[in-house]
Amino acid sequence: MKRIIIIILLSTINLSAQLCFDYQIWDGSEPVKQYGIDSTGNWWIITEPFSNYNRLIVNGEQLEEFNQISTPIFSRDGKRWATFGEYQGSWYLITEQDIIELKATGPGNIVFTNNSNHIACSYFSTNIEYIILPNKKIEVYGKQGTFYVNQDATKFAFKGIRGSKYVLNINGKESVAFDNIIPIGFWYDDEFVYAAQNGFNWQIYKNYSPITRTYSNIKEPLINPNGTVLAFIATTFSNRQIAVTITSDLVEPLESRQYDLVSYLSLHPDLPIVTFFARKDNFPLICINTAEYATSNESSPPYFSNDGNDIFYIGCGFACFISINGIRYNLKHSIAPQTKLAIKSNSKTVAFSSSSSMNLLFLETGKMHSGMMVDRILPPIYNTKNRRYETIGQIGNRLYLLTCRTD
Repeated sequence: MKRIIIIILLSTINLSAQLCFDYQIWDGSEPVKQYGIDSTGNWWIITEPFSNYNRLIVNGEQLEEFNQISTPIFSRDGKRWATFGEYQGSWYLITEQDIIELKATGPGNIVFTNNSNHIACSYFSTNIEYIILPNKKIEVYGKQGTFYVNQDATKFAFKGIRGSKYVLNINGKESVAFDNIIPIGFWYDDEFVYAAQNGFNWQIYKNYSPITRTYSNIKEPLINPNGTVLAFIATTFSNRQIAVTITSDLVEPLESRQYDLVSYLSLHPDLPIVTFFARKDNFPLICINTAEYATSNESSPPYFSNDGNDIFYIGCGFACFISINGIRYNLKHSIAPQTKLAIKSNSKTVAFSSSSSMNLLFLETGKMHSGMMVDRILPPIYNTKNRRYETIGQIGNRLYLLTCRTD
């Protein structure tokens, strides 16, 4: 009788400690060609039901077969998605609600507004490309790359090529020609910002006027979703590198200290806070605006959590550690700096994928929980709606949603 009681108690303890669970999301009845999970928690699969046919599955919802189908694009809030599909020579814009036939010979780009309220797309009809806004159709020429829209999708912008030069087309009006252009995005006032090179000089422009001094180079420009903060890495004419921040309420751009190297710029989703990796006199640094923190030679770039509450990175010296908001948590086992971490804000937990499983790590205690073993696995995300870490694992031709919760 005592032995039976002990077994029951142990079983209860193991059950209460189980934090990671798996759910089969594809049974292998059709060969899998691609799959993925979005940062908002949406997952998708493309299968091959028959030769030369493809099927898209989004969050378990299966579409009809198409001859061609592209990977889906999700809105920032995760509530909407869209993709292009082709069936017997006809192209369609497919969304979570509709299938719209396009008078197209080929697909272009799909763009959601940052507030997720509107969708725009482009497509080709023979050699002519069209941009389709909610209430407007625009014929465009020489477009390079994707296009951009403002928050209500009434204005557009794109980089165009004119001979050996480039122009920025803003709502149908072209800028002067430049040697190079890096489009960035719409500012909160619906004017478009971009970096442009003229000879040896680079500047940031807002619509058709420069808003910064000249630099010898500009790279890694970023803009926050509300269009109120812009950041970029610049090289001065003395060959030093700096991080520059521009906000809607600052009269002048804010420049960081000067370094031998600045890279891996990251921008807070709301506030004028930037992080980056830097080197000064061969010493590696993690920087937050003008603050500097010494780090190891083997360090990942610093990242923000999705809500911006946490800044984290991996470092390895004599031992590996994870730093969150300046607090270092030493690791019992090595973890490569290039490992992609998912983080739940204010929880002191992270998740990461090894070669065969997803691992949930409690940083204060060092305890780690793992899910099922798989043949192949994607980097995890933290799903704020489901309040758990998630990823997709593959065994043969079957797919599983792997999850770990923190409590």
